[in-house]
Amino acid sequence: MPEYDDDWDLPEDRDVPENRDAPEDEENPTPGSKKKKLTWKTVLLALVVFAIVGSLVQVIARGGFGGALNTTGNGGGGAPKKGHAQQQEVRPPKRPKTIKLGNQRVPQASGPIIVINPGLVTPGGSAAVEGGGFDKKATVDILLKARKSDTKGRAIGSVRSDRYGSIYARFRMPESASNRPATLVAQQRGSTKTAQAQVVTGGAVGTAKINKMVGRPGDVVSVSAHGFRPGEAIDVFWGRVSGTPVTTLHTDSGGGVGRADIKVGVAPIGSSTLVLVGKRSKTTATAPFQMLAMYPSMKSKPYALKAGQRITLSANKFAPGERVLVYINSTGGLPAFTAQANGMGQIRDVAFNVPFGLKGRQTLMAIGDQSRAVVRSGFTVLPYTPSAEPSAFGGRAGTTLSFYCAGFAPGETVTAYAGSGSTGQRKIGTFQVDSRGKAAAVGSYKITPADENGVAFQLIGQKSGGVAKASINMSTGRGQGH
Repeated sequence: MPEYDDDWDLPEDRDVPENRDAPEDEENPTPGSKKKKLTWKTVLLALVVFAIVGSLVQVIARGGFGGALNTTGNGGGGAPKKGHAQQQEVRPPKRPKTIKLGNQRVPQASGPIIVINPGLVTPGGSAAVEGGGFDKKATVDILLKARKSDTKGRAIGSVRSDRYGSIYARFRMPESASNRPATLVAQQRGSTKTAQAQVVTGGAVGTAKINKMVGRPGDVVSVSAHGFRPGEAIDVFWGRVSGTPVTTLHTDSGGGVGRADIKVGVAPIGSSTLVLVGKRSKTTATAPFQMLAMYPSMKSKPYALKAGQRITLSANKFAPGERVLVYINSTGGLPAFTAQANGMGQIRDVAFNVPFGLKGRQTLMAIGDQSRAVVRSGFTVLPYTPSAEPSAFGGRAGTTLSFYCAGFAPGETVTAYAGSGSTGQRKIGTFQVDSRGKAAAVGSYKITPADENGVAFQLIGQKSGGVAKASINMSTGRGQGH
């Protein structure tokens, strides 16, 4: 119990009045009362007493002295009363400890951990793997898993940990690695300790420059490039990144091309791109290029000829080496024939036979299969005008006639008819002319009594459509042909 100061003056054997705060009547004091003398010691002692009494009341309210002291104002240690929120102490989160691997800080883990520098590795390129948390002087195998379904992985090297359980090694990414994320695994040999990190493979970006920014397919430009692997083959494309390259370049010991003269390939007209792709590193370099339209020219000779005869075609200013499709009158369907342009984009003296059935003015159209450049020319198909003469100028009934003809298409079949007008035509036979379109003593016709007024003949070529006419005038006994 606290000791009271002598200044705290209370009458002995007397209860404290219920209302201590009530003012006393100094003029009419209560009988037997004694005036209190208040000092600073008295006030201090009263405060101490109030604090002790308050603590005792809270302990008793919780059910005794068995529980911990509650200073929250929420009562006992059980569930909080309805309507009062339970107060919890909020502590700031602890920052995770980190360790430094190479030039990176990574969270400290209880098991092994590895990092890759750099994280982006090109196929065939090299990178470093660094880690810790392994057993000291242990052999750690480095595996590469290209896919999630790959459970074993591909071994690409091994390294021995130092006395601190740390590892450091350089590895080379396989050139067959595709351009997608892979997983690098560090597995301690003979132990379950393992760590892994993701490595992204992808083609790096090189640089390329062209001395001329404008041109047409077939023009020669100079190219320089850098950023490839030493001694690497580089495929060159125009306006695309796949298919057959227009040419292949090779880098020097520094992975560059100082200067190379190449021909402009085929690409759509307008803004285009020169694309260089390293075959091993997949490094890609591009340079802008303005592709100009092509205006080829073409001529044919002779200007006029008959169907079946040979015409010669020449053209230039197509794309080098491209196939040229040649159409007659219409670009629909299959071309009449195709021709291959040489390295200068030229077509020289390509000959073909004019198809039968064409008459009059014709149009030739040549279209580049890749460049789609178009040029037009024309020629005229002349008609066949054959002639025929009977073997006899006349004769009596029973006389047999044959014919001599010329001017038909070479080697074609000719059909001979007799009669015309009201009597109608009668087929009297067929024969074939030679390579010059001529025939002698062909066909056979026996004169009848009904032919006393004369007979007219027509000889028609089956391919050329040419018609030769002949007749016999019985009154004069002479035959006529034209």
